[in-house]
Amino acid sequence: MVSFEYSRKIPSFSSGYIMKGKNFRASVMKFPTLYEKPFPGTETVEVYQFEPKEKPVGSLMLLHGLGTINIPFLLWMAIHIASAGVTTFVPILPGNFTRTANGSVSGRDYFSADIEKMTRFWEHAVVDALTVLDLAKENNWWHNNNCLVGYCLGGMISVILTALSEDFDRTIVITSGGDVATLMWKSPTLAYFRRDIARGLGKENRMDDEKSLIENFKKDIDRLSSFSSIQQMLQSDIHPLLKIDPVAYAKYTQPQKMVFIEALFDRALPKETRKILWQALGKPKKYIIPTGHVTWLPFQYFLGSLVLKEMNIKELKRKFKLLEKPKIEEK
Repeated sequence: MVSFEYSRKIPSFSSGYIMKGKNFRASVMKFPTLYEKPFPGTETVEVYQFEPKEKPVGSLMLLHGLGTINIPFLLWMAIHIASAGVTTFVPILPGNFTRTANGSVSGRDYFSADIEKMTRFWEHAVVDALTVLDLAKENNWWHNNNCLVGYCLGGMISVILTALSEDFDRTIVITSGGDVATLMWKSPTLAYFRRDIARGLGKENRMDDEKSLIENFKKDIDRLSSFSSIQQMLQSDIHPLLKIDPVAYAKYTQPQKMVFIEALFDRALPKETRKILWQALGKPKKYIIPTGHVTWLPFQYFLGSLVLKEMNIKELKRKFKLLEKPKIEEK
């Protein structure tokens, strides 16, 4: 059964500064994961922490998407948001970037023909993010005014986190979707999954039968309304993939706390997968931006401004800092 349980102990961690600027300091924290079944190469949690030099006015956790290319953009955006006064954490999710599993490719294992492997990576990501939250709270880095932001995969994980924890005041989901079965069979980004199916993999739970999987998945999505708790849903006989799908957790979030950002020309996420997640979240506030799935990334000012707005941070001086080119100090 899918489980996000972990010891809830506060891990010992190492932390060292890696850069600083006029308005911020950046460090990287590392600690052993509390997830009990990590794959080799994913055992150490890595978190980039960006602290404003002035007294913080809030806290932000920023979750990246699949793979590697998007991460430098989000780290750069974190510098700007920290410069505006918000303590910002960017955890590297297991299976991505510097935490790629041994012999794998960054991001690949979250949508795999091996359902047991896939489930473990989703569980691991949620446990690591919750552990980062616990660590931030323990060290008084997590403030009452806070926000969770997730892009793509990070958006899907953010929905699950918001359903499991009450410690997020606001959650912003960016270019994300639900209905994992449709995503795996329809998304151009996940063509590697279909190549694995063509090689004879994915016979467990009929992952290799497109029509059957998608039809049964939709029937099980219709059953989600009958469950009164996450635990009841996890103990049910719905398809195991649905138990790691944000659609299954969306009803346990509060629409007034959610913001949904959809890219009008998003080819990576079929339109129906974006729509079903938005509807499952209770049709929260939605922004539609005229970009593709990744072409919005160079425009971090838009997202930074939205984060400050949703956190009710209105001072003009902080918005101006989003526009400033951070000057990195060498000493």
